Amino acid sequence: MTDQWYLTTVRHGETEYNREKRYAGSIDVPLNDAGKTDVSEAAPFIRSMNFDIAVTSPLRRAIETAQILTEGKIRIVVSPHARERNYGILEGHAFADIEHIRPPIHFIKVGGDYHSLDPPHAETFEDLRARAEAFHDEITSQYRGKRILVVSHGVFLQQFHGLLRGNDWIESLGKSVGNLELTTFHFEGDQMISEERTHLSRRKQANF
Repeated sequence: MTDQWYLTTVRHGETEYNREKRYAGSIDVPLNDAGKTDVSEAAPFIRSMNFDIAVTSPLRRAIETAQILTEGKIRIVVSPHARERNYGILEGHAFADIEHIRPPIHFIKVGGDYHSLDPPHAETFEDLRARAEAFHDEITSQYRGKRILVVSHGVFLQQFHGLLRGNDWIESLGKSVGNLELTTFHFEGDQMISEERTHLSRRKQANF
């Protein structure tokens, strides 16, 4: 019999850093009031999917999202692998401030967005991708066969999704993940055969 299973990811709800278009990265910012409202409104849909377990980033905005979405009905496991990229010197800065940083930060444009390659003290995309691979190993070794909900962050999920699709780290930057964007991957054994994306918030969300 074919081994079919599903893995669903969702990006956390809105924060003030999202609204202000600031790099949060490893800064432990909470959801704002709008984000909490959006997540609460999405919770009935998540409950209807009957997840067995939620695996979340250790950052507060992801944990709060997981707690509200699951309403204490399922176990939440925190995985350090699922945290957001550390942006180094960029953290806390708005995008508009970046041009004043010296030495200049190098960016590449993929999928209509610009992505920082070398901020001082930042995690590289290669290291981020390695962390996504470690997270994949953790999920598949410990929770495969369960209905899994992953709650994480935009840039980490880009790389995790790209890994599942068979894309390299540069190609993975081509698809942004908005706040409360739900993506469900359907597998047969180790082969990903389909995916479905759903926006759980009706409001326009930031991709930061």
